[in-house]
Amino acid sequence: MNSDLVLRPAQQDILRYQSGKMAVSAVPGSGKTFTLSLLAARLIANGRIDVATGQQVLVVTYLNASVDTFRARIRHQLEDLGLPDEGHDVRTLHSLSLEIIRWAGDMSAEELIVLDDIQRNQHLAAAVDGWIQENTRLWEAFLIEAGRAPSPQARARWRNTTESTAATFIRAAKNEQFTPEMILDAMQQRQSAADDEI
Repeated sequence: MNSDLVLRPAQQDILRYQSGKMAVSAVPGSGKTFTLSLLAARLIANGRIDVATGQQVLVVTYLNASVDTFRARIRHQLEDLGLPDEGHDVRTLHSLSLEIIRWAGDMSAEELIVLDDIQRNQHLAAAVDGWIQENTRLWEAFLIEAGRAPSPQARARWRNTTESTAATFIRAAKNEQFTPEMILDAMQQRQSAADDEI
């Protein structure tokens, strides 16, 4: 490692890690990525990771951009030590979760799709717009005021409220571990019960 490197006391504490649990919490720009990359390279260089048996340092982050940054920094540190670029893996939380599901054999790779936030929002918007087109009269029933047609602004606000409500419902259903089939079944049972009361 670079002997000219000047580290803050908190960074030095991180680099003294040997084993067990350790949490690193800090504000953006505080040097977490740099310090953890340096730690990963040191663990590999010091023989704490047995590369020959397939052991690896696993770094899990949230953003794809962070994955690229971590990989580049660990690779650079290892190159400075004259070591090959091995003994580490960097994943997003989503890609790691997907890999675990595939490894567990719960479903094939073709059956499972992981969406990023942009894709998720696009699918939700398309689903809401499709539902509104198929149920226009029901949807507009909440918009009509004093017998007048709703304004474009009122439609836009109600459209946003509808999408926000759908997103909240989806989050709650996921937290309760409801499958789409369970939700459809519950809706059909309630509809049948309501029909019986009529």
